[in-house]
Amino acid sequence: MLAKKGEWVLIEQIFLSAEQRQSNIPQDTQTTDFRLRIKGFLMDETGRISESCHIQTKTGRMIHGVLIDIMPNYHHSFGDYLPLTAYIEKQLRDELMGESYE
Repeated sequence: MLAKKGEWVLIEQIFLSAEQRQSNIPQDTQTTDFRLRIKGFLMDETGRISESCHIQTKTGRMIHGVLIDIMPNYHHSFGDYLPLTAYIEKQLRDELMGESYE
């Protein structure tokens, strides 16, 4: 995909390389780069996924990194629906209202 100047994008940069990480953290973490993801407006004329680019954040900071997403969305949730929660909700309502929940 190709992003154009001024589009909202997400970049990634290596904040600390594996060699720069502290020695008192877990071994598997020590061997992994600490990566930083930042959203902002693309400042280059165009940008392609996995290529280097410059952005300006909402606070005005100019940052350089690798483009990883164009027009990023939120991808979080509160997890899958658990049927037990419907039962618990009914049970609590019945108890609070003084009714039987069985």
